[in-house]
Amino acid sequence: MPIRHDGPVTSGTRANLIAGLRSAPMSESAVDSILAQAGRFTEVIADSYEREIAAGEVGIGGTGKASEEPILAARSPTSLLYGRVQSGKTAAMVLTAALAFDNGFRIVMVLTADNVELVRQTSDRFRDLDGPRVLSTGELTEWAAAEDELVDDVARCGLVFVCAKNAVRLPQVLRFLQRINAAAYPSIIFDDEADAATPDTTLQARTSGRANAPAYASTINRRIIENTRPGEEGESAQEILTHRMYVQVTATPYVLFLQRSSSPLHPTATCLLDPGTGYCGGDRFFGQFDPDAAQGLQPPLVLVPDREYTLLNRRPVPPALAASVEFLLVAAATLAQTRPWPRGGYKHLSHTSPRVAQHELIADHIERHLGMLRTELRDDPTAAYARFGSAYAELQRSLPAAPPLTELMQMITASARQAQVFRINAGTDSPAYGPRVNFLVGGNILGRGLTIDDLLVTYYLRQAQVSQMDTVLQHARMYGYRDALMPYTRVYLPRQLAILFKDIHDSEQTLRGIYQRRQSGEVVPIQIARRSRATRPGALEGNERVYEGRIGQVSPHFIINDPDRVREVSRLLAVANVPLTAERDQRATTVDIDVIRSLVEQLEARPEDAGRWSTEAVLGLIDVHEEEYDGEGIVYVRAFELEPDEERTRGRLSGPEIEIIRQASPNVPALVLLYWKPTEDPILWYPTLVLPRDISTVVDAKMAVIKPQGIKGSPWVARQETPGFDRIGYSRNMPTYVFCPS
Repeated sequence: MPIRHDGPVTSGTRANLIAGLRSAPMSESAVDSILAQAGRFTEVIADSYEREIAAGEVGIGGTGKASEEPILAARSPTSLLYGRVQSGKTAAMVLTAALAFDNGFRIVMVLTADNVELVRQTSDRFRDLDGPRVLSTGELTEWAAAEDELVDDVARCGLVFVCAKNAVRLPQVLRFLQRINAAAYPSIIFDDEADAATPDTTLQARTSGRANAPAYASTINRRIIENTRPGEEGESAQEILTHRMYVQVTATPYVLFLQRSSSPLHPTATCLLDPGTGYCGGDRFFGQFDPDAAQGLQPPLVLVPDREYTLLNRRPVPPALAASVEFLLVAAATLAQTRPWPRGGYKHLSHTSPRVAQHELIADHIERHLGMLRTELRDDPTAAYARFGSAYAELQRSLPAAPPLTELMQMITASARQAQVFRINAGTDSPAYGPRVNFLVGGNILGRGLTIDDLLVTYYLRQAQVSQMDTVLQHARMYGYRDALMPYTRVYLPRQLAILFKDIHDSEQTLRGIYQRRQSGEVVPIQIARRSRATRPGALEGNERVYEGRIGQVSPHFIINDPDRVREVSRLLAVANVPLTAERDQRATTVDIDVIRSLVEQLEARPEDAGRWSTEAVLGLIDVHEEEYDGEGIVYVRAFELEPDEERTRGRLSGPEIEIIRQASPNVPALVLLYWKPTEDPILWYPTLVLPRDISTVVDAKMAVIKPQGIKGSPWVARQETPGFDRIGYSRNMPTYVFCPS
C-alpha cells in the first residue's frame, strides 16, 4: 500500500543522523541508502498491517487509531529485518520507526538484550527520531510521574519504549502500556536480536514429552509472544498491543528460520538489509582466508599458536596477547600522526571465555604487560624500541608507508602511560573510556548487539566443543563501517577459530544468496560450519536421532503413484529426449537444470514417508549447487528389474551403477528415475538422488542425514519431528545443510 516517505519525522530524523545529534555522524549517502531500504520495508509492514491486522488505520489517510475488533488474519504477521553484524541495523530500525510514525503508527516498542549499556546505547540512537518521545527502562521511575503527559504524547506525536528483555523490567513496561491505553493505537514491536532470549528455550523439552519438562514456555518468550501461565494470562507484549506488527531484527536468524511455519517466531516476510559503502564484514576479514595456502597469511588476521589458550593460566603473559597489546599501541600512535584522537580512544577487545574468573586473569595479564612496557619505555628506551619493532613490522604488512618507528615512540610512551583496562560483565558499570587506548576484557556481554567504536585489535580465543554458529558470528564485534581503519586492524586467533569464522561467513553468504532467489513458502537451506551447529537445540522442536553410514542414494520409502504426476513425469522426459530403454552405460542424459527441477516438483513423497527423499530438500540442494550445475544436470532412467512393493521399498541402485552415475555427474547430485512397465506408458515412477562422494552433508525436512563417503568421525545428528516440522543437524567434520521452510 502507498505510504508517505517524506513526512516531518522522517525528514528530521534523516538530518539528525547525518549531523550525529545523538551518535556518531553518518554520511549522507549511507543514511539515504538505509532510508531507501527502510522505505521499502515500511511499505511491506504497512501492507501487511492493512491485509492482516486492520484496514484504514495506517498508511496515507490512516486514522492512527486501533479499533477493538480482532485482527483480520488467523495469526499476526512476523517480519524479519535480516542485516549483517554491525551493518547499521539500528539505524534501519530508527528510520523505519520514523516512517512508521509518519504513517499512522503511534507506539514503538524496542526490545534489546538484557544489557544496561546496550539499552542506553539503543535509546540514545532512537533519540535521533525527530518528534516522538523516547523512554527507556533506565527511566522507569520517571514514567509514573509523567503518565498523563505521556498519554497526550501518544496521540500527538507517538512514543518509543526501549526495554531490556528482562524478567523484571518487561512486566513493568507491559503494565505501563496498559495504563496509558497503548492498545488503542497501531504499534510496532522491534525485537532487536530476536534470536536471543525471545525463543522458547523449553520448547524441545516440552514437545518431546519429557516427564520433567516445564509446563510453560520460558519467561521472556511468555512476556513477548504469548503468556499462558496461570495468573499471567495475556500478559505479553503481543497480547497487550493487539493491533501491532512484530518485527524481528538480527544478523543470525537461524533459530527463527528453523521454527515450524505456524510458529509466531517464524518470519512471514523478510527484508534483506544490504550494508552501505565502507562496511567491512566477513568477506573482508575471512573471505580470502585459506588455511591450506602455502603463502603467508594476509592482514587483518594473525594466527596464534594452539597452545596460547593453555598459556593463559600461567604466570607469564601469553606471547600472542603481548603482541596484540603492543600492536594496538603502535597502530594507535600511527593513527595519531594524521587524525585527532577519537572520543573514547582506540580499543583492544579480549574475548576468551564467558567466565568472569578468566576475564580477571586476562585483565591481570594485560595490566602486568602494560606495567612492564611503561617501565621499559622509561628506563631502557633502546630495549623498548627493539621490542616494538615486531609490532611495527606487523603494521607495515598493511601500511608500508607507516611513519618511522622513531617518530612513533614518544606517542607510544604517552599512550602506554594513559592506557586503561576494563573488565566488562553484568556486574560492572559502563566503562568511562580513557582518551588514548583502552583494553576491554569480557564475554557474553560483549558478544551481541553492542557497538565498540574505534576497535582496532581483537584477541579471540573462545572455543567450545560444538560451537553455535549464531553465537560465534555475533562475537564478530570487529565488523562494521571501518574501511579507513582496516590497515590498522588486527584479529589474533587460532587457526581452528579462523576456519570456523570462514565457514560461518560462507554459510551466511549462501543463505542470503539463496534467500534472495527463493520465494516465501519454499525451503531455505542453512549450511552448517564444521564442528558447529546452527543454534541452541533447546529452542527447537523434536527428539535427536543418530544416523551413521555412507549413503550413496537418497530415496523415499513409498512408491509415488499419482496418475496425473506419473503422466507429467513421462511427458517431461519425452520433451527432453531422455531415453527409457538405453543400455546401462548410456542412460545418463544431460538436460537443462530447469527440467530436473520440474521433474522433482512432481515427485512428492507421502506425508507419512520417513524415507530420505524430500522434494523441498532436493530443490534446495539444487539451489545450493546452482553455480556448479552451470545450467545442466544428469537424469538417469531405467525400469525396475523386479516388481516394486507399493507399501515399502528402498534404494534399488547397485554399487557399480552408482559409480557410473557419479562418473557422469562427479560434482553435483544426479536424478535417477525408475519406472514400472509398460515402457510406452509407465504406471509409476520412483525417484533416487545420487550424491557425489564429496558433497556436503544435508539434513532434509524428512529427518534424513546424508553423509559423504570416505568421511570418518563421530555420529551425525539430526532432529526427528512430526510431519511438517523442521530439522537441525550438525557434524564435527564436514559442512552440513539444514533445510527449513521460509
